[in-house]
Amino acid sequence: MKKIIKMLAQSIGFGSTICMLFAFIFADSGVRKIVVSFVLLSVVIGLLSLIYDVKRLSLLAQTLIHMGGSFVAFMIAAGVNQWFPFRWQIVLSASVTFFLIFFGIWIFYFLKYKREIERINQKLG
Repeated sequence: MKKIIKMLAQSIGFGSTICMLFAFIFADSGVRKIVVSFVLLSVVIGLLSLIYDVKRLSLLAQTLIHMGGSFVAFMIAAGVNQWFPFRWQIVLSASVTFFLIFFGIWIFYFLKYKREIERINQKLG
């Protein structure tokens, strides 16, 4: 099952990359702007995850920095691409959705690494 999930994740990643490349090459400038925004948003969120390597910060501080920076990047991309009207109800709804997705992914990785640490400790102990 683990192998299937890993294969699916890789397939989605490769497929999305190929789709975005074709969209960037063959689509109009509006679509190109969206593709560039997604790539830049992904780069920013990925680079912000390096904060977890800063051991002098607590996990809470690391998470808040990663989440806050990711949220700011998302809102900038949303504004540039006009993904939704910036009325408070819609911004609130988009923000709640963003944070739910962020914490869902965060919890997944937290549990994954916690399990790995427990396995390593069992082997050592």
